[in-house]
Amino acid sequence: MTASVSDTALAALIDSLRVTPAEPAAPSRADRPCDDPFCGPGGCGWAATEHSLTGGLTTGRSSSAPAAVPVLPPSTVAEMRDVLANLDASRPRSRQTALGPSELGTPCQRQIAMKLAGIPRQPEDKRPPWAPMQGTAVHGLMEEALRFHNQQLGRERWLIEEELVVDPGLPGVDPIRGHGDAFDTDYATVVDWKHVGVTTLRQVKRKTIPNEQLVKPEYRIQAHLYGLGHERAGRDVDWVRLVFLARSHDYSDSTEWTERYNPDIAYEAIARYYGTIDLLTALDVANNPGMWSGVPAEPGKSCDWCPFRRVGGPADQTGCPGNTQTKIDKQVSGLIA
Repeated sequence: MTASVSDTALAALIDSLRVTPAEPAAPSRADRPCDDPFCGPGGCGWAATEHSLTGGLTTGRSSSAPAAVPVLPPSTVAEMRDVLANLDASRPRSRQTALGPSELGTPCQRQIAMKLAGIPRQPEDKRPPWAPMQGTAVHGLMEEALRFHNQQLGRERWLIEEELVVDPGLPGVDPIRGHGDAFDTDYATVVDWKHVGVTTLRQVKRKTIPNEQLVKPEYRIQAHLYGLGHERAGRDVDWVRLVFLARSHDYSDSTEWTERYNPDIAYEAIARYYGTIDLLTALDVANNPGMWSGVPAEPGKSCDWCPFRRVGGPADQTGCPGNTQTKIDKQVSGLIA
């Protein structure tokens, strides 16, 4: 049986364990300019001695004036908005005019043409492209994961971020190059990561429309262009796959889309690319800005994210009005109905 301890004994034990703060030592005579025990190197009086003992940290006991309130720091969210926007603008990808596989499938030929012509992009209101920047970060994570998997396997199953020559180019036209996210050598499959929200995930999971219509045309074409790049590198390519990684908290929300590799899809996109270059030369838009209207456009929802969209006026060297015609068609349709 455990002996009981009286309340008095317990209180005494607790009191004995308390740490009593040591009193600060008075300044030595060598440190004092006079006989005042509260004089120190900082001057005479208690305030000067306290300043010396606390390393400059005052408690306010020496003055009746209230302590200064620290200035509230500026918004970190606002500051990082500018930092992220400037970071993105400094990246080579944001400044390039040469097109890669991710741009060649863009439905709007006018957007492709404006990129090729080096038309200045419309100024942003210092908003960082947050969704694409998240996608870049996730791509880095998946690259790390595949390198880790290769190490686990003890072999190079995954070819990661490999530079590919999709097309050797033409006289006076640079080759089309790109970096493939991943290639699964076990299954001869192109893998491309997409970091997407719930709307895209729902679209891809639909079973009521043909497989080739489940994903954006630019995504589908990009995958086949990478397939052509791997084929030119001497590899057999059987499949192309888009892996849609969910932005939600649950990885299980992710899904994928797969299709048999078809080089004709890639060749059609390349032919359109070269045709756009020829059209720009024929229209001589550099000297005849009014001829931009002769470059076919594909007005639609994607206009909202077009880097060349600006309000009003016809398309010229300053940009494109975007889906104006689509809005007009909707208004007319509403009146007719």
